[in-house]
Amino acid sequence: MPMKCITEAQITAGSKILVRCDLDVPLESGKILDPFRLKASLPTLNYIKEHGAMPVIVGHIGRPHGVEPELSTAVLTSFYDEQLGVGSYVLLENVRFDYREKEADISFAKELVERSGASSYVNDAFGVSHRSDTSIITIPKVLTSYAGISLINEVTNLDRVIKSPKRPLVAVIGGAKLETKKPLVKKFVEFADYVLIGGRIGLEWDTYVPSNLYLPSDYSDNQKFDIGIKTAETYVNILNRASTVVWAGPMGKFEEERYALGTNVIAQTISKSSAFSVVGGGDTIHALTKNGMLGSFTFVSAGGGALLDYLVFGNLPGLKVLGHKG
Repeated sequence: MPMKCITEAQITAGSKILVRCDLDVPLESGKILDPFRLKASLPTLNYIKEHGAMPVIVGHIGRPHGVEPELSTAVLTSFYDEQLGVGSYVLLENVRFDYREKEADISFAKELVERSGASSYVNDAFGVSHRSDTSIITIPKVLTSYAGISLINEVTNLDRVIKSPKRPLVAVIGGAKLETKKPLVKKFVEFADYVLIGGRIGLEWDTYVPSNLYLPSDYSDNQKFDIGIKTAETYVNILNRASTVVWAGPMGKFEEERYALGTNVIAQTISKSSAFSVVGGGDTIHALTKNGMLGSFTFVSAGGGALLDYLVFGNLPGLKVLGHKG
């Protein structure tokens, strides 16, 4: 049975629904620096509210070792009070305060269900659905489960890239970690029309270079912190012909303005294109937020590692347990 969206469920007024959200937002002195991940689940949470039920939000912040007060989900109450209304939701504590969260523990799953008083479960956290954690893959074994609106939207848009892309399909892949991006590059080399490489992975690429794989031909500086003008021009010419674009990873050390040109040029080119465009990954989103172009893309994925895994494998542990066949 394929996964069902919460919009297909019969919601009982007065019931509680346990919703796995992606709460892992950047914090500084107890303040939320970027609420992007929190906002992604608001359609699901509001849908539950509008149908007379109460959402019980569960998730994690950071990588705590036991209870660490600075990573308490209490820091998120001001956001949810403003967006959902005081008293209209329940927010559970950081599930990673309990070591059993990382162990797909059935007893912990049952405790969470009992603590929440929920009669059903919704996964609306695509960004952590590549994990085999208790709140992702074990709770669905205890409760009737559904996919959230945001999660369904992620799968629908990513499937447009890997299952039925309008061609030419161009993949732009950058970043600093070759080991995490190499499987993605190899996957897209198999079926994309063009694969454009930037960032450190362009310097460290150590296997064959097929005709549709483009590595940087020059750099903007001696330390090779950004792609050069010739490379950028080549990539722009290819992107201007694209009908589908997927982008994961910046072209250089964009945090420093003098090394942001490559990333900015790619962003501007895609944003002006009529192509169906998908972008994801924390660094890429940060770069686009910084230059004000995040809203210019067709779809912005909330996934980092989950995005890469889905593009490579076509499924994730958190989706499989909901019935997704890939």
